[in-house]
Amino acid sequence: MLIHSLYFRNCLYSGIIFVLTAKNFLPMKKLLLLLPLIFPILLFAQGSVHTTYSESYDRWDVNAGGSGNIHTTYSNSFDRWDVSIGGASGTISTTYSESYDNWDISIGGKSYKLRTTYSNSYDNWELSGGDLESTIKIRTTYSNSYDNWDADGTDDDFRITTTYSKSYDNWSISGDLSKEEAGVKAAVAFIPVFVAAIYNKGLTE
Repeated sequence: MLIHSLYFRNCLYSGIIFVLTAKNFLPMKKLLLLLPLIFPILLFAQGSVHTTYSESYDRWDVNAGGSGNIHTTYSNSFDRWDVSIGGASGTISTTYSESYDNWDISIGGKSYKLRTTYSNSYDNWELSGGDLESTIKIRTTYSNSYDNWDADGTDDDFRITTTYSKSYDNWSISGDLSKEEAGVKAAVAFIPVFVAAIYNKGLTE
């Protein structure tokens, strides 16, 4: 709740600044007409992924084009996850046991493949399958830094960032995921989970 409150407060501050700036250029009547369009964009374009319980990486709360959660299917096993986002539910599981560079995503009645672009390198990923006409690329913004990621969506581009540097408990997502397929939402939301629960814990070594 604290994280969500911070997001709401930041969005509200952004809206206030926009209004104070815009009033110098727009007649008040026109500005009032724009407010219903401005604030929904500010409030809902931001998503989040954060641990349900502090420093416990087996369960996550998600807001990625819809609210939901991601949690391990079996206790003390990070090979398989149950995912629910915006009314669609399914699983994210390794294609091969304890091999974390290839994942099968099954959600909303469709199947997807999430795999690393290069062998033994976890900073570039590709998502295919479902009704996607082209491959979705997800990659780190900066080389050897897992705090910031860019994702190419079919309708919008996305930025996945840690709320606090080098702290993988809380992440924010910028960009509107609401029009994306359930598989894209799941993949974008899973990247923070992978970084915190698998990569940062040394399971890929």
